[in-house]
Amino acid sequence: MINYAHRGASEYAPENTMSSFCLGVRMGANAIETDVQRTRDGVLVLHHDLSLKRTANVDRQVADVTFDELSQMDMGSFKSPVYAGERIVPLRDFLYYFSGRPLLFAFEIKQSGIERETLDMIRQYLPDERFTVTSFMLDSLLALAELERKPRLGYLAREFSIPLLERLVSAHIEEYCPKAEWLTADMAREARSRCLGLRAWGVKTEALMVRMCELGVDGMTVNFPDRLASYLGKR
Repeated sequence: MINYAHRGASEYAPENTMSSFCLGVRMGANAIETDVQRTRDGVLVLHHDLSLKRTANVDRQVADVTFDELSQMDMGSFKSPVYAGERIVPLRDFLYYFSGRPLLFAFEIKQSGIERETLDMIRQYLPDERFTVTSFMLDSLLALAELERKPRLGYLAREFSIPLLERLVSAHIEEYCPKAEWLTADMAREARSRCLGLRAWGVKTEALMVRMCELGVDGMTVNFPDRLASYLGKR
């Protein structure tokens, strides 16, 4: 079971910050999931929402601001005053700090057009067997799938159908990543029968976490990696 700290230990610390990533590792996660976007001046940074409104209380989009502007924004106070002053994390800094640790990684592409640049930077620090590139945007994954040296790819799905699974297989996308609350045993079997990896997202409760373990998923993204680590340790 791959215990992905979802944007770090995001239940306890502000998501996609160094505090959150480090806490997730300390809590027993053996992998980190994060999100990649590009600023107006071309810096790859880790941020989930396209807008900065929720996390920085700034009504602008990541793609519309420079990195210097972004680096002045407080990314921690929205979670707790304890984290006031947390800054956005550049992808390169994240890779420099965490690539030497015994972890796996999932990098979600949030913007079209940054796929190859993101992959090239990741490969400067990590071998292909240690990371998966994911996205809800199937076209982004298909673009990477066409590369002569393609990375491991995972489709973040909001739907299930046999034709979709067949399309992933034909495109050499290795992982089907469904929303946890609607994943069923039959769906899991269909994915497995096609040799697709299975990683669940949206695991918001411990009950759902346990259900995913019972369904035998390969991994899941959780905001509370400590609870998943504890549960796995007792099995």
